[in-house]
Amino acid sequence: MRGVRVGALPSRAEMTEAAFMTQVRRQARTWGWRCYHTHRSDRSDPGWPDLAFVHPVHRLFLVRELKTEKGRLTPDQRAWLDLLTAAGVDAGVWRPADLDNGVITRALFPRPVVPGLESLR
Repeated sequence: MRGVRVGALPSRAEMTEAAFMTQVRRQARTWGWRCYHTHRSDRSDPGWPDLAFVHPVHRLFLVRELKTEKGRLTPDQRAWLDLLTAAGVDAGVWRPADLDNGVITRALFPRPVVPGLESLR
């Protein structure tokens, strides 16, 4: 292809969900998170988010559905995210652009909670 360097990483817009998941999991492990992914989702109830994270030191739990930049949530995925959020779980969707705009870093970088300043997290 013209204009593409050999070995160049795909742009965020071209990133596959698998490549995105690899980067997210690597970043999470760097900051001490344990991460779970169901590999055979075809044998599970539909719609459960792609990744569940637990930080053993800070006692935090969050789940995320990963989508490409153009990927859409299925109704089952939206329903699970809504149910989890209503139950008080930090649940949401991440896209490759979130690697650059700070969304993933803010969610995964563990900071001690200072009483009265929780809203800064």
